Amino acid sequence: MTLRINALFLVIFTGLLVLASDGAFAKPLQSNLETAWDAYLQASRAGNESELQKTMSSYSFYTLKNKLISAQRSLTPDIIKSFAKYSPDISKMKFVKVIEKGDNAGLIYVRDSGEKDANANPTVTFSAVKFVNESGWKVEATMNCDKPMYRDDGRKTQFYVSDLRPACAMDGRVKPAPALVQKPYSTALLDVFSYGYQAQVTVNGVPQKPVTASWSGVLIGGLCKNKNEISIRMTKVETAKQSVPKIRIRQLLQNRTTREVLKFAPQKNIEGVHTFIVSVR
Repeated sequence: MTLRINALFLVIFTGLLVLASDGAFAKPLQSNLETAWDAYLQASRAGNESELQKTMSSYSFYTLKNKLISAQRSLTPDIIKSFAKYSPDISKMKFVKVIEKGDNAGLIYVRDSGEKDANANPTVTFSAVKFVNESGWKVEATMNCDKPMYRDDGRKTQFYVSDLRPACAMDGRVKPAPALVQKPYSTALLDVFSYGYQAQVTVNGVPQKPVTASWSGVLIGGLCKNKNEISIRMTKVETAKQSVPKIRIRQLLQNRTTREVLKFAPQKNIEGVHTFIVSVR
């Protein structure tokens, strides 16, 4: 009998030890991530590009640089300082949890939104900061998720990983940094409307972000003078919404108006790779 009681105490003690150990591991990760976040904010507030690069994932840093180069701009101290200005202020939020998968980790916080839903229940806003382990934890992306609200019993709703937008999604990988593009001859805009298909546009060897649904923004790498080689790979995807895809590339002119240089709106034979040669002056 004594032996059974001792064995039971051993099992309970071991279980408590495991729980304590799990908590001990969770706390240092939270602390490490918050330290990395603080270093990112300090670099941003200083407007220091070299320090920012040390605290930001290579993928995000070079993606940002390419967007600015393609728009014929540069990463100025004022732009860098704006990152801290518009970042989530976790000092005014309540910590919710750490999420981790492979070389990805995230900090989740919540705060009262100051607004109420249609039933007069106060709503809350969740904020997420995604990190990647790239010779230490570095900031990859941030987001606010403002759909959750209080339940009727007054407790905050649970945060779901599915609430994360693609930029903050936890896939466990460290995305490779894109090659740095050269200043283009002409800045251009890419418009994609592609429900039911994934559109992968490549211009002069520079791949653009794959799009499923709709997106508009600066064409990475811009346009060359005279000849431009463009390929569009269309891949059908399962989705409730289907439509005929439409893709445009517009050259940005000096008077800030645009000129359409390519319009792709196939009615049939949509899937596959479509190639074009576009001349720009």
